[in-house]
Amino acid sequence: MALSLTAEQKQILKIFNIEEQYVIPAYQRPYSWEYDQCFQLYTDIMEAYKLKEEYFIGNIIIAKSDSNKDILEVIDGQQRLTTLLLLIKVLHIFLKLNVLERLLELENWDNSQKKPRIKSDIFEAKDGLDLNLILKYEKEDFERRMEECKDKSGNIDERKCSNRFEINILYFYYWLSHYNKTNDDINDFNTYFLKNVYLLPIELTGRTQDEANEKALIIFETINNRGMNLEDADIFKAKLYKKAKEIKEEDEFIELWVKFKNSCENLDLNIDDVFRYYSHIVRGLEGITSSEKNLREFFNKEKSSPFNIKKYKEILNDLFKIIEILEYINRNRIKENELAKWLQLIEIYTNQYPKFAIVTYLFINNIVSDNDYLFINFLKSLVRYVYYQGSTSRVKFEIYTIIKQVCHNQKINDYYFDLDSDYFTQLGRLKSGYALLAFYINKDKALSNYSIDKLISLSDALQLSESWIDIKIEELTENLGNFVVLDIAKKNIPLNKKIDYFKTSKLYENDPFFTDSFTYGKFLNRDSNLKQQLVNFFKG
Repeated sequence: MALSLTAEQKQILKIFNIEEQYVIPAYQRPYSWEYDQCFQLYTDIMEAYKLKEEYFIGNIIIAKSDSNKDILEVIDGQQRLTTLLLLIKVLHIFLKLNVLERLLELENWDNSQKKPRIKSDIFEAKDGLDLNLILKYEKEDFERRMEECKDKSGNIDERKCSNRFEINILYFYYWLSHYNKTNDDINDFNTYFLKNVYLLPIELTGRTQDEANEKALIIFETINNRGMNLEDADIFKAKLYKKAKEIKEEDEFIELWVKFKNSCENLDLNIDDVFRYYSHIVRGLEGITSSEKNLREFFNKEKSSPFNIKKYKEILNDLFKIIEILEYINRNRIKENELAKWLQLIEIYTNQYPKFAIVTYLFINNIVSDNDYLFINFLKSLVRYVYYQGSTSRVKFEIYTIIKQVCHNQKINDYYFDLDSDYFTQLGRLKSGYALLAFYINKDKALSNYSIDKLISLSDALQLSESWIDIKIEELTENLGNFVVLDIAKKNIPLNKKIDYFKTSKLYENDPFFTDSFTYGKFLNRDSNLKQQLVNFFKG
């Protein structure tokens, strides 16, 4: 896809004195600039004005379609663009200049009601309504709201303001009021602001708005590697909203989306992560085992994408089902039963690939009971495979096959492996996982809460018995036998106190390993026994 791009640095006057309307797309995040960003912008511009220097604010990325040339969709830069409009409004309150009024509103060809210069289609907040209301304020409205929103010290109390737009425009009004009282050149400042402050609009065009947006997003992702990236979920949200709007159910969609978003926040989960789980389910159903595409490409371009074949409610139902599954996993991995053992071992693994397989299993088979032996056997096989492979992203290729098998009701391999105890000499990043696995192998149920500690550290060398003479402690601290799973909190204490502390655990209160002297031979025996338990588990 060829990119049709234009970019030319423009004065603020030329940025806003145009025949097009800036539109903030529905998928964008609500306006969020706070005091620090506004104050920085204001002081930087004022400092450049005093030094008689030109000032460059940054770029904005906009998309324009051949089918509707009156609309400029703002892909990046809505925060600074909107904030600049608030500053223009305040300057208009002080100066009442026609040129400023023309920047605030867009005249229609038929002399009908004027349009706002910036229109917000964001549905997660009332940005469009709130911004339009603020831009209609007259001087008496500013004075009244300044009084109503002051605290006892005369400063703006943000809690008393109606929204973020009002908060920021009152700050600008306050700063310019002070400047106007102490200077007689606010008109000169206005001229400087309009003619010597610049933005760089980067404009992408396409035959349709979707094509123009796609091009603009490519540029945005290429140059915006320091700011907050636009999440894939923002794009998906807009697509779902469009589907709902086509059947006049946008209000119902907004209610469902907000509920979905809140559910993700309650799980401390990024919405993009839910869509990634969803993508693996779709891939599995389609029998796809090749490398993943990025989420945006998968959901926008794959023929099997739910956006191409499902209604918006069906997609949301799938997403809510994934949320329910993740809630089920979180609840069950802290229970004291066998299922929790295997869920904890998947949770402690060093990447998310086995969890993709679990979510797919529960999605296809519906959420199972806590003692479902088929699900438990599935988890045991999954644990055997990924822990045998160690900490590596290479497990993903077999995981893709497992997901495909699950989606087509095929039994996955048991993944038994013939190995010896030397296999567990180097534990790498999975040392905590191996320690937990060795601990759980002969246990009927999990600990609802656990910690993993080390027996000895390098600082314990002087406290060890004579049996440790000439032993290189640094070569043993990462051994499996040095890791202890606890039902109590781990503490950073010396070895002599640590062993006594472990005896307060219900797990080790009668353990002979801790009752007599702590010898090198006992340590090696413990290490050997734990490794042999792992060998037996992997052999089946």
